[in-house]
Amino acid sequence: MNSKVEIKNKEDNGLWYDNNIDPYKGLAEIIAVTLKNSLISQKISFVDVPYRPKTKKSFLKKIEDKLTEKDYSPESMTDLAGIRVITLIESDVQKVCDLVSKMFNVHQADSVNKSEKLGEEKVGYRSVHFVCDVGEEREKLPEFSAYKGLCFEIQVRTALEHAWAEIEHDRGYKLGGKLPSHLNRRFKLLSGLLESADLEFNRLTVEIEEYAKKLNEQIKKNNLDYELTNVGLLVLLSDKFDKYIKYKNKNNKNAYSIDLGITELYKFGINNLKDFDKVASAYTSQYDFGEENSAVGFIRLLLMFVDINKYFDEVYAASDKKWSVILNDNIQILEQKYSREEIETILKRHSIKIVHF
Repeated sequence: MNSKVEIKNKEDNGLWYDNNIDPYKGLAEIIAVTLKNSLISQKISFVDVPYRPKTKKSFLKKIEDKLTEKDYSPESMTDLAGIRVITLIESDVQKVCDLVSKMFNVHQADSVNKSEKLGEEKVGYRSVHFVCDVGEEREKLPEFSAYKGLCFEIQVRTALEHAWAEIEHDRGYKLGGKLPSHLNRRFKLLSGLLESADLEFNRLTVEIEEYAKKLNEQIKKNNLDYELTNVGLLVLLSDKFDKYIKYKNKNNKNAYSIDLGITELYKFGINNLKDFDKVASAYTSQYDFGEENSAVGFIRLLLMFVDINKYFDEVYAASDKKWSVILNDNIQILEQKYSREEIETILKRHSIKIVHF
């Protein structure tokens, strides 16, 4: 970094930017990657962690604006490297904030919670802004040593807060910061609606987690008088039929993403946990389902065991998610109840091929 110099004009400012921005480009990227890895390891849900170095145009404008208020130099700028953490819900914002405080050296005097600044009676742009450096411990690491003493800004927002910021600020729709009164009122009403929606999504998430916890307790007591839902079925599968389901990584689309399974169960006539448990318990005690299934695969095998003709004629035939092939391993499982010829006749009728691996 260049030593602090007196900036005299726009050309000098531009030259300073050209000579000094490169380290901030690397800084923004490495902080974003480090943060993303930490969020994943801590199991904190997030939408994205975008990053960017400050553009030259934005840099020059900020210098110009600040100089109208007080003496200001490029070295005073704390957001030349910018990172955003976009979360799904409000409760994850605090988790991210706690993580940032542990990972980096936070400059408390320069950091701000925009929601707190709004106060009780105003609505509008909300976000938590941290100004940080990498900290004494991290700067000793080879990959961070080049960034010693450099500041960066981390903004933490929910997805709805991010959408609002894009509209209100980043996309330049402020019309110079002043809207006609009738438009300004609608703008503020919309902001309030987004804030309310954010809070309601957070409440719903908490209530869903509480519902799942309650279901888990009730399932252990064998109280299954609940409608068939994703949450309930996942809890029941995990609690009683886990050994039949191998692929449980939630990032795997074929694993515990059971929307299709729920849909097919309803079409088959099973619409509550009690009925599902009764059928699943009966057939898993009678037949070997193997241990290589996804949740959807387990559900489909179960329905085929109950009535293979009904499954294909009433469920599969009506589905817009045709899979066209079936593993020979699954055919061998079904042969515990049906003959090979019977199975192949049904599959041929629905243009499904048997594949061997």
